[in-house]
Amino acid sequence: MKKRQVAINDTLEPTYQQLQKMKLDKSPFVVVSVIGQELLTHGHHGASVVVLEAGLKIGTCSLKLRGSVFSALSSAYWNLGDVEKSMAFMQQDLEVTKALGDQSGECRAHGNLGSALFSKSNYREALAHHRDQLVLAMKLKDREVCLHRTLNQSDLR
Repeated sequence: MKKRQVAINDTLEPTYQQLQKMKLDKSPFVVVSVIGQELLTHGHHGASVVVLEAGLKIGTCSLKLRGSVFSALSSAYWNLGDVEKSMAFMQQDLEVTKALGDQSGECRAHGNLGSALFSKSNYREALAHHRDQLVLAMKLKDREVCLHRTLNQSDLR
């Protein structure tokens, strides 16, 4: 346990200094969200959920920042084994990426949702999301995602 705390301390201070340089240290949403994401990175999934959800309650006008928190919460809930909550945040993440026109983020979100749906034996919806991911990956010329999806499509038919 002590090793985790040292790792967080080692990364949190430089991250906060970076926020100061970018003049983002005065934004409660940004500071709380960064702490929540650091907790997630260091395996403190339950604590990260509490902190990240507090960040959402604080709120922000930035759709991109809110989307980042949705993505982090989907990971945290997934790691806690709460697939339903994880998928709800994956869906919100997908909606944000679409609203922002972020095709790379949308590609990632479709892949995450497809994998989550597959894990719940919802194969038709999983296939739809993986196909959407493949179409976006081909538009973005992301060969790695294309190859991965093409090889795995046969598992979903």
